[in-house]
Amino acid sequence: MNVKKYFIIPNLIIFVLLFNVHISISQNLILSHSIHSKKSIISENLILHLDASNPNSLNQNDLSSWNDLTSNNNDLSLFSGTMEFSSDAGGSLVFNNDIYRRSSNLNNMSHSNISISIWIKTTSSSNAFILSLSRTPSDFKKEFIFRISSGKVNFWDYSTAHGFPQGNSNTTQTSVNDGNWKFITFTKDITSGRYYINTVSDNINPSTSPLNVNYGNDNFIIGKNWRDNNNIFVGSIGAVYLYTKTLSQDEIIQNYNATKSRYGH
Repeated sequence: MNVKKYFIIPNLIIFVLLFNVHISISQNLILSHSIHSKKSIISENLILHLDASNPNSLNQNDLSSWNDLTSNNNDLSLFSGTMEFSSDAGGSLVFNNDIYRRSSNLNNMSHSNISISIWIKTTSSSNAFILSLSRTPSDFKKEFIFRISSGKVNFWDYSTAHGFPQGNSNTTQTSVNDGNWKFITFTKDITSGRYYINTVSDNINPSTSPLNVNYGNDNFIIGKNWRDNNNIFVGSIGAVYLYTKTLSQDEIIQNYNATKSRYGH
């Protein structure tokens, strides 16, 4: 009887140890899969990436520059205003009559296919320029503007005539000025454009343009309408992405999923 007792106990101990090892390995495999399956943002044709939470892009103690995280070196400088840093969303910039500007040309800029994505938070219902290209006090040809109009998102451009228009026919159906973080995107495929709020395509039909505006490369502005010194964006920006390609909805979803957690989504 004692022999059986001593035989069972060691085998029971071995079984328990093996069971625990199996559980530990399974947990590690699940964790490893979770880590490796999480995709990062799309890097193909990304010519500008600004991130207020990343110290390689922004020094929260020195807001004089907002640096591009891509190899294109499309860095911006604080041009006017005082600017405020906030710890909201892991790090964001609070705009209120402030401008970041790149006066020299955007390296590797394209004119036919672009995508713009921005994490913003605002309650403003006025006409507010978030960013623009080639719109200056002395010229406005070859420009594009990405703005909020009556709480909705609008992209318009102009050369000798309007391409994508300014009017209400070319805005998102959804308002984005409810004071919560939103991931807003506009994609352009020559003369066809689409808006996305977070991951949802916001227009049933694509926006259309009668012509493909050949953009300039200079004076990339974030924060207000520099040309007319108005249309101030009042709100927070966490990150900016500019692509020289037309992102698919799946790619926009990937970018959203890769960054959403810090914005409370």
